[in-house]
Amino acid sequence: MTAHSFDAGVLEMAPRLRAFIRRRVRDDATADDLTQETLLKVYRSRAKLRDEGRLDAWLYRVARTTIIDHYRRQRPSSELPATLPVESTDEMDALRSAIIAATRRFLEELPEAYREPLRLAELEGLPLARIALRLGLSLPAVKARVRRGRAMLKKKLQDCCRFELDTLGQVIGWERRRLLCCE
Repeated sequence: MTAHSFDAGVLEMAPRLRAFIRRRVRDDATADDLTQETLLKVYRSRAKLRDEGRLDAWLYRVARTTIIDHYRRQRPSSELPATLPVESTDEMDALRSAIIAATRRFLEELPEAYREPLRLAELEGLPLARIALRLGLSLPAVKARVRRGRAMLKKKLQDCCRFELDTLGQVIGWERRRLLCCE
């Protein structure tokens, strides 16, 4: 990645990065400070970026560690504030509904060879051996089709939206990359 394309990518992401940080801290001044600290870390360690196609993910990872460091520095003098914003049940339900609707729509767009084994495995919860019997395929063929179908579905979802996951891999936030993709 050239220095110019790196700079352009970081500058393009800076407002979203600040908004990401602002949702996780108490005030605008702290968000500005942490955004600046994040950008400094990014520029100082740009040689560590291994995959230039994953610049966004790398920037968010640096921002998350900066936020964690911020709260760790405060630990001796104060507890985490009780007023940290928590996602409401309604927000989480809306998020789940949007993801489920998009997943079902994208599943229908997959080629039939991958769609049916993936539908049986994920939506009906059938074991792979039973799917192989039902479809008249070998078990290795079903395993490969389900794995490839999941990869295609994941790509479609990631092309549509950027997901924020917790340490357990659960979706805790998202942002559309394209209009009308998750509706």
